Amino acid sequence: MTAEKAGVGSSLTAAAVLFVLLRLLAVAHYDWHTTFALLHTLDLEDAPGLFLGTFMADERISSALLVLLVPLMAFYGVATRSRAVPLVVTVLVAFLVAHVLTYHHWWVPAAAVVLAAALAVVARRHREGERGPASFVLHRIGWIVGGLALVVAAVVATPWLPRERVETTTGTIEAYVVETSPGFLKVLQADDREFRILRDDDVRSRVELSDH
Repeated sequence: MTAEKAGVGSSLTAAAVLFVLLRLLAVAHYDWHTTFALLHTLDLEDAPGLFLGTFMADERISSALLVLLVPLMAFYGVATRSRAVPLVVTVLVAFLVAHVLTYHHWWVPAAAVVLAAALAVVARRHREGERGPASFVLHRIGWIVGGLALVVAAVVATPWLPRERVETTTGTIEAYVVETSPGFLKVLQADDREFRILRDDDVRSRVELSDH
C-alpha cells in the first residue's frame, strides 16, 4: 500500500468516525450524557443503517440531497468516464423515484434536471480546457460530497430509526428503539430525547409510526 492510499484510507476512516459522532450529537440535541449513552448502543454492523437512515429520515434533507447529488454524480461520471459512478447514479435515481412516489414532491426531479442542465452548460469550459466552475466541482467532488454528509450529520436531529408508539405499564410514549437486549429495551424519547431503559415486562405493545 502506497503512502497516498494509506492517507486516503486514514482520511475516510476519520471522516466516518466524525460522521457518526456528529449524528449522535445531533440526535441527542447535543447533550453529552445522552450522546454517551447512544454511543454504547451502536455496533460496527449498524454503520450502513445509520448512514442510509440519516439520508432517509428527514424528507426535507433527502429532497435537497437528491436535487444536488443526482446531477453532481451524473456530471462526474460523464466527465471522468468512471465505471463505478453509473451504479451510484442508478441507486440515487431509485431513491429519487421512491421519494417522489412517497411524498409526491414532483419539484425534486424538476430541480435536479435544472441543475443538471446548468452543469452541462458550464461544463463546456472544462471541455475546452479552461478553469471554471465545472473544473472546480470536478476536481473537488469528493470534498463536496463529504462536506455535505458532515453538514447533514451535524444538523439533522431526526434519528436514523423509525419512531414507535410504545405502550408501557405506566403510560404510552413515542420513542426510537435504539437497542433491544434480552430483558430490556433501550429507547430515546421523541419529545425530550431522554434516554431510557425499559424492562420487557413493562412493555405491553409497540407500534411503528409512519412519520419519523
